Amino acid sequence: MTSVTQCEAMLNHVLNERANVLAKETGFVKRERKLTGASFVQVMALGHLHQPEATLDQLTQDAQICGVQISAPGLHQRCTESAATFLQAVLAELVEQVVTVKAVPVALFKGFQQVIIEDASTIVLPADLAELWQGCGGSSTSSAEHTASALKLHVRLDLKRGQLIGPHLSAGRVHELHGPLSEQPLPAGSLYVADRGYWSLSRLRDWSEQGVRFCQHPKANTVFYDRQGKRIDLEMALPRTVGQVKVMPVVLGKCDPLPVRLIMVRVPSEVTRQRRERLSEEARDKGKVVSEQQWKLAEWTLVVTNASAKQLGAQQALVLLRERWLIELLFKLWKSQGQIDEWRSALPWHALCELYAKLIAVVIQHWLLLFGCWYDPWRSLVKASAVVRALALDLLEVLSGLSRLHSLVRKMRRRMQSGCRLNRRASEPCLAQVLLEGLDWILT
Repeated sequence: MTSVTQCEAMLNHVLNERANVLAKETGFVKRERKLTGASFVQVMALGHLHQPEATLDQLTQDAQICGVQISAPGLHQRCTESAATFLQAVLAELVEQVVTVKAVPVALFKGFQQVIIEDASTIVLPADLAELWQGCGGSSTSSAEHTASALKLHVRLDLKRGQLIGPHLSAGRVHELHGPLSEQPLPAGSLYVADRGYWSLSRLRDWSEQGVRFCQHPKANTVFYDRQGKRIDLEMALPRTVGQVKVMPVVLGKCDPLPVRLIMVRVPSEVTRQRRERLSEEARDKGKVVSEQQWKLAEWTLVVTNASAKQLGAQQALVLLRERWLIELLFKLWKSQGQIDEWRSALPWHALCELYAKLIAVVIQHWLLLFGCWYDPWRSLVKASAVVRALALDLLEVLSGLSRLHSLVRKMRRRMQSGCRLNRRASEPCLAQVLLEGLDWILT
């Protein structure tokens, strides 16, 4: 668990000490000047955290807190290719820091060292940046699948103690399975949850050998075998009654078999209809056709796990897969409120500087959210992040040595005590309700 004092030391190390070193190494700062590497990254990141649509004039006002006087044209001239390289280097060092807090009091999490969810999100960039961050080709459409330049953010999040791993960056054309997190190990005793895009039998085997538990939806073409090596007729095994749950011991892979449990649930017709609409839409976007198996299996929820029934019951597995959406909500928060996929300048390097600065900002925002409200399962990250943004400029004073992070965290916690919790809902329960009260509502 990270203390507030340790977090303050990390921020000072990366955003003060290392920032000035990296500014010289990347060529952003070639001679001593008032606008140091540290002051530039702090103003760009925390100024945009406070106000994502901040103008250059507003950022120069924020710079006064650091004791830096600079004009709007002067700041604009500093947003160059070397500045983007510098900000990317600072981001890379920041995401290597480990910040965790006290474990959330959720019974489901207690049997695991960590509960890790993973996903990726794509940001479309100006076409002029294609040599640096290559997209999937063709810039005539708004779809991230068909752009000349795009950046993909790869993120893991520990639901138990809040550790944010990433965002690590890759070109938009890189598949999730081959991203920068693909070779990063998971601690033994942890539980890994991800969508079908991360399905890989070889990875599942490796993790099982390393003592890692997983809980994932299999791909539609996955073949299952019984413990004697005979192929299972999945259509015959599937439950027929809506809400019925069936669990089978099965094996993945005929060679080097991996024993797992297959959890199957028949879903209501309305859920099936929504899934098929989504499948059709995704297929159209990618210029593909929905397979017959995908179409049929939309009638069921299938889950594969190597965790024991004692560690993870069928209903608990379904709850966890619902909790995977928290990382989707995190990306949504970064984009809708942090506006990481928007920038004020049409100049590509200026746009990239703003993007990197906002990514630094959302990492810092997440750390502050951990100290402010992570322990409460009923927390609303959307509401709490508004508190963080309102106090973002106070962090400039902390980094300038004018105040301490403890004072900022106390002020933040007081504000978060009111109006920063999720509301209980009778229909479509929120994540906290599902996590703490179960999933009976969806099985009926």
